[in-house]
Amino acid sequence: MMKSRREEFFQRGCRDRDAGLLPKSTDAAYWDGYRSGRPTGLDEVIRYFPTLEAFLAWRGQGVEG
Repeated sequence: MMKSRREEFFQRGCRDRDAGLLPKSTDAAYWDGYRSGRPTGLDEVIRYFPTLEAFLAWRGQGVEG
């Protein structure tokens, strides 16, 4: 169960990365988030989004579709 869920998240991340939906390490917002020491909480990827709203919009895509 856990392994299949992990694989599902991995595949989603690969799809979103290839579609250009995830922040890239070449984006200024990515590095600003990394350097600012934003709290990561349970989902470390949040620090690389320019705003909380942008992260929630991306995160909500998996719930809806």
